[in-house]
Amino acid sequence: MKWPILFLLIAAGLAAAREDPDQTSTQNVNARYTVESVQLQSPAFKRISRSLRTEIDSLVGQKFDPVVVSELADKIRSEIRKRVTHKIERGDVPEHVRVVYIAPERPLDNEPEVTKVRYHHKQGWTGGVEAGVNLGRTRIEAGVQSDADELLERYAGINAGFSHPIGERVRAHFSIEAFHQQWNNATLLALEDRFDVPGVYRERYNMKPGVSVMLAPGLTLTGAVSIQHFEIQFPAARHQAANALETTLRYSTRWRESDSQGQELDAGYTLRAATNLLDTDYVYTRHSLHASYALRRDRHLFRASMMAGRLQGEAPLFDRFSLGNTRTLRGWDKFDIAPLGGDRVVHGSVGYRYRCVGVFYDAGSVWEHERDAEDRHSVGVTLALGALRDGPYLTLAFPLRHGAIQPLFMMGMNF
Repeated sequence: MKWPILFLLIAAGLAAAREDPDQTSTQNVNARYTVESVQLQSPAFKRISRSLRTEIDSLVGQKFDPVVVSELADKIRSEIRKRVTHKIERGDVPEHVRVVYIAPERPLDNEPEVTKVRYHHKQGWTGGVEAGVNLGRTRIEAGVQSDADELLERYAGINAGFSHPIGERVRAHFSIEAFHQQWNNATLLALEDRFDVPGVYRERYNMKPGVSVMLAPGLTLTGAVSIQHFEIQFPAARHQAANALETTLRYSTRWRESDSQGQELDAGYTLRAATNLLDTDYVYTRHSLHASYALRRDRHLFRASMMAGRLQGEAPLFDRFSLGNTRTLRGWDKFDIAPLGGDRVVHGSVGYRYRCVGVFYDAGSVWEHERDAEDRHSVGVTLALGALRDGPYLTLAFPLRHGAIQPLFMMGMNF
């Protein structure tokens, strides 16, 4: 298990060494070029102070100095409090270059993976924070979280990882997670009558080395090996593994018509295959598909999303599908729908928001392949207290079913 880590560290070091041959020679070459223009490609740059903007404009007409350009990126980052990168492009005039500063924006349909705060009336709080630092071209990140929203279990623990580019289209990455689990009583009771479903576990560890390749603008192919170990509690405590190969094909793009108008599309397919070739205790394949679309017109925001999944074989509880949290079938409780999850899932959602008030409609089903699917629906209203992308939000959701309808309250914060 140590060999993948050693291999990635050696590859990252060799790549960094090739990309920084001789500082003196690079500076001599850069001195030939003159800065033709400076471009700021993000609405967030509107918050830059007048004095800093004057300093940025003063680059035009000067000889290109990579140290000065990087220092200005740091100053911009400290003012707008967002990650800022820059790139150099060939100018329209020979021996001239363009300096382009970029502040990556969060998508309109963003769902943070680690840094988030959420509350579900029946499932409690979820929270996490993750921070990162750039060491040259290497990105290092670490986080801590307690999540009761994503899976059937509440998992709490730490995660860490790093990534490093190899050339212009390839990025190597490695991550590690260590979690402790807590289980809902509904799941424990349901397991008593289901001997075909693997039991609960107390500790779970996941190590994942991988490589991502940009096949085309917006299109990325990722391959990884997930080495996952956990301690089963019943009928006797023992350690098991669910080692799997993971492949993800993802397409993400944006069409920005102006600072207040644009569209975004994100879609992906993931295959997780646990195979005996990796010395695993579970053999299964898990297919999952997702797609989301967002359209913004001034203060109007429209969203639509869908997901589908299929599981074949016997998989641990963390790889079984579930619905009924702060993002799917809002208004329902996942432990009332399927306390053990299912091996089939379909879900869709549409929503509209004007200024701070929005409405949505969710529909979906999670079931076992040998049983009939039961469709469920919900509607609700949201109140956003921040901008279109950021800020806290409140949600009141209503499950559509026979009998008394009990609304369910949720809230969250996107960072």
